[in-house]
Amino acid sequence: MAEEYPEVTRADNAALRSQIESMLDSYEHDTSALLDAQQRAAQPVTVWSDDNLVRVTATIAGVVDVHIEAEAFKNSTPHRLGASITTTVQEAARVAAAGLEQAMAPWTALAESMPDLPDLVPGAPSTKDLLARLSPPPPDRVTPPPLDDGDEDEDDYFRNQGYLR
Repeated sequence: MAEEYPEVTRADNAALRSQIESMLDSYEHDTSALLDAQQRAAQPVTVWSDDNLVRVTATIAGVVDVHIEAEAFKNSTPHRLGASITTTVQEAARVAAAGLEQAMAPWTALAESMPDLPDLVPGAPSTKDLLARLSPPPPDRVTPPPLDDGDEDEDDYFRNQGYLR
């Protein structure tokens, strides 16, 4: 039976097997490192509004916490406060998405520059598919409505407790 397979074929087969095992080990290592990068990117980010009345904490998965300073109810109108919350939530989403993009950048560049594993070994798992599943879609940007100061007199009336006189 040993004569059916010449030594050259055995050596070639062993070299190919070693190369495939090395590629699979590399794939497992890269997948683990990629998941670690995703966990780092999923860390919460905190953003304050321009008027420092609203603080939003978010991750790539969404908003974790919204904090409104007590002064917001004295120093702002409901319309302005709503616009401030909307803008701050959007900024937190952008910062979280940028963190993910930064953490994933080396992997994205690497995946785009090299052939995928199934291109070399039919039936092997795809790194490009894994990256596509891990990358969330970019957050939608919603423009808050323009500020309408028409309610300012009424808000001042209630804020100054003029209704108690």
